[in-house]
Amino acid sequence: MSTQAAFALKASLRKSMLRTLKGMSDGEVEKQSQAVFRILLDQPFFKEAKSIGCYLSMKHGELRTNGIVDHILKRGSTLYTPFIPPPPSRSPEAQRSSSSQDMRMLRLYSSSDLERCPLDKWGILDPGETRNDVEGEDREDVMNRSSPPLDLILVPGVAFDEECNRLGRGKAYYDRFLLSYTSKRPSPLLVALALSPQILEASERVPTTEHDFRLDGVISPEGVVWREKK
Repeated sequence: MSTQAAFALKASLRKSMLRTLKGMSDGEVEKQSQAVFRILLDQPFFKEAKSIGCYLSMKHGELRTNGIVDHILKRGSTLYTPFIPPPPSRSPEAQRSSSSQDMRMLRLYSSSDLERCPLDKWGILDPGETRNDVEGEDREDVMNRSSPPLDLILVPGVAFDEECNRLGRGKAYYDRFLLSYTSKRPSPLLVALALSPQILEASERVPTTEHDFRLDGVISPEGVVWREKK
């Protein structure tokens, strides 16, 4: 399959799946999020992880990570969350430069730090670049040499298949971050969190290109699917 054909199929699947997710009630999303949280709590890889990356969820149409994030902080593990810097300017050059808005993973320190985060325009908690619980202190970047290596990243997405391929939102933030991170450190375990409709039927596959990373596993309310190692 050509790259152009793959992008067209991705766009079609993304549009269809986002429409499906938008139609889910908040009550059903919460119910499924709690089910995934309970499954995650039982996993040895999660219990043993000392340094974890986890996204902060949108208010609607996405598996909620509120309970997971709070649990990680309260048990004392090191937690990093995605941060997308605002573009430095509105110049055409800045808008064309993807590196100006590459995703970073910044440390979230405590429950009080989390509680003081404002919401961004998507309804996602936005920790920003400085701590909310200690005045004037910058957040630690996971790319710093002194930062502990990530054991696990809990990854969001739009759709997933049984071979642990992932369809994202089309911005390639995670692809670029992981390419940069793994050029300096070993890859952490990559596990996606999914609502039931996001898992494609057994006969269906997420369209992929050579630049897409593959997950190690996907957790949905139905359980855990692991990628077969070749």
